[in-house]
Amino acid sequence: MTDYSRKLFASILILLSGLFFVVAVKKAIAEDIDELVTSLRSDDLKMQLSAVEELGRLREREAIDALLNFVFTKEENWRVKIRGIGVLGDIADRRVSDRLVTLLNDPFLNEDCPAMKWHTAMALGKDFNKGSRAVSALIEALDYGNLLIKEAAIQSLGKIGDPRAVPFLIPALGDKNFAIRFSAIKALENIGDKQAVTFLRQITDNESDKQIKDAAVSALNNFKRN
Repeated sequence: MTDYSRKLFASILILLSGLFFVVAVKKAIAEDIDELVTSLRSDDLKMQLSAVEELGRLREREAIDALLNFVFTKEENWRVKIRGIGVLGDIADRRVSDRLVTLLNDPFLNEDCPAMKWHTAMALGKDFNKGSRAVSALIEALDYGNLLIKEAAIQSLGKIGDPRAVPFLIPALGDKNFAIRFSAIKALENIGDKQAVTFLRQITDNESDKQIKDAAVSALNNFKRN
């Protein structure tokens, strides 16, 4: 056998070894996911929560799909579903955020548990969701009657930082609820769009509540620095 033939044969062996390794790793991951999905359906709360964390850590498509299927199943434990929503919210994948938007808007999954809608709104509040359907969904959530969900939507819009939200956040500056007004100021500050300046200035000139006024002053100062 010539030197060239030996080198070629060695290269083929290395390539085949690499392929076998990849296949073995994928098979092991698939088996891990199957076990975690089984744990996800367990009656043991700790085992379920651990499975949620591990599936989120793997970030494989099959693991993500398992989590998505779980949070969309109405009969499952809402505490575990909430943790799953939080884990999914940390995944910078437009497909995942689109599914969370669907979850946020689904009245049948959330009718008995407003906490699900609140946690979904909070999970969508990531800067990588700028320009996505999440922004439109959170803007729509500003009209919800539940103040906690409305506050969550405001906070998440601020964290995303998409200027499209500004015209919809400005009316919240005049809300009767302190938490809504305060969250709106902080959200507008985080977004940093100049169209909010006039409205924040009105608060600094006319507001009697010291905390609200101080928040508006801080926001305007940050606008100047930026």
